[in-house]
Amino acid sequence: MAEDQKADESGGGGGSSKKLMILIILAIAVLGAGGGAAWFMMGSGEEETHKTEKKHEKDSGEAHGDEPGPIVELEPFVLNLADREELRYLKISIKLELDRPEEQTDYPVKVPAIRDALLVLLSSKDSHLLRTTNGKRRVRDEILSRANGVMNKGEISNVFFTDFVIQ
Repeated sequence: MAEDQKADESGGGGGSSKKLMILIILAIAVLGAGGGAAWFMMGSGEEETHKTEKKHEKDSGEAHGDEPGPIVELEPFVLNLADREELRYLKISIKLELDRPEEQTDYPVKVPAIRDALLVLLSSKDSHLLRTTNGKRRVRDEILSRANGVMNKGEISNVFFTDFVIQ
């Protein structure tokens, strides 16, 4: 009986150390696979380096860097909105930031075309869209796009609402 106990103890210890060794190897394999997957999903960092290089190229190509450009003001717009259930009006004042001095752009001769493009754009909106912050941001982006579509020389870099009333 004592011999059977010794055999069980020595055999049990060997089997349990084998199981422990297999579990350790399995854990290392799982961690290695997880780390490899994370590295693959996050990229090797080349993309981030490429983005940083592009930003530096853009910054060095600009004459004034992050300095704001000249601000020009459009005359206020008062127009009907596209609401169907009720007649609604929008009164809006807009200032545009140019990317360079006004004399180096064709902005002064394009003001009527810019106003026309913005009048058509704004009168196609309804008050439900314009009342939300996201709606205002979307309209600001559309104004920037439309105004830059009219400009041939120079660009509008930003749009500011200085008065925004829906009635």
